[in-house]
Amino acid sequence: MEKNRIFLFLIILVFTLSGCASIKKAGINMISDVMAGEGSSELFTGDDDPELIKDALPFILKMYEMLAGENPEDPALLLATGSSFIMYSNVFIQTEAEMLSDDDYEEQYRMLHRAKNMYRRGADYLFRSLELSHPGFSELLRQGLVDEALADMTVEDVPAMYWAASGLMGEFSTDPLDFELGPQVYKPVALIYKALELDETFNNGAIHDLLIMINSSLPGAMMFKAGGENPSSTALFVEEYYKAANAVSQADRARYHFERSVEINGNSSVMPYVSLASTLSVNEQNYPEFEELLTTALEIDPEAFPEMRLASIIFQEKARWLLDHRSDYFLLNFDEGDF
Repeated sequence: MEKNRIFLFLIILVFTLSGCASIKKAGINMISDVMAGEGSSELFTGDDDPELIKDALPFILKMYEMLAGENPEDPALLLATGSSFIMYSNVFIQTEAEMLSDDDYEEQYRMLHRAKNMYRRGADYLFRSLELSHPGFSELLRQGLVDEALADMTVEDVPAMYWAASGLMGEFSTDPLDFELGPQVYKPVALIYKALELDETFNNGAIHDLLIMINSSLPGAMMFKAGGENPSSTALFVEEYYKAANAVSQADRARYHFERSVEINGNSSVMPYVSLASTLSVNEQNYPEFEELLTTALEIDPEAFPEMRLASIIFQEKARWLLDHRSDYFLLNFDEGDF
């Protein structure tokens, strides 16, 4: 609450003193420090009122963009800006779009197109953040030189790498038939596996949650760059990582990441349950697993993971929706108990 009051005061100060350049700049720098500081995102992710945050976030996103425009070489601010766009796109645009009925096809298409643009917008800020720490990174990745682009990454880069990968994978998930994005998917895959190599416990297992989705949804042939005589260092790491885990198939790998996520977060997160149920369980037409995972997700207390209270509430709503719409995903006669 104290941080909220300071933040509001600083915003008022900036606009009140906008005629004095030096004071305005000082105010903007102070707001930037608050907005990009440790725990700043918990002002939103820790809230328990999705509608309040949904209404407030567009203003917050524009505030972030204004601050990033004034402080374009602040990597922490760029990270906060990019991750906020990606969270907003995932939670309040794509998730809501996917829960629309088939009759709302045009609205769903519009929302998914908007989510796609938001994901890209967020990812661009994150690439700028990584570029500041690693000059030349963006160009190397653009050229497909993944090993060279990731060679100097450290554990401090994991947040930006995770969110950049999330943004690019989110962009692809809204339009998997985009023939320009498809051949580039190996790049965010490399980013997330490098983040896994450096710090698998980041954000209470969030990297594993993303890898559940990737291994459940993405064809193996798309995960690594085609061609070349030698496999990339990412591919070699992945091979050794899963060999140690005795996870051979992509289904095995998705379930392994589920287990690791639950272990890391102490069974306090809804995300791994909803992620596995909505992807692999559906793909395999395993309804008993689907039901068990979503029922367990609904039993988790959002207070058990207060930093992600908002996401827990929203994805529990998605779990209820998935159970209510189970006949859309499974070729079973639920009226006759055919499962």
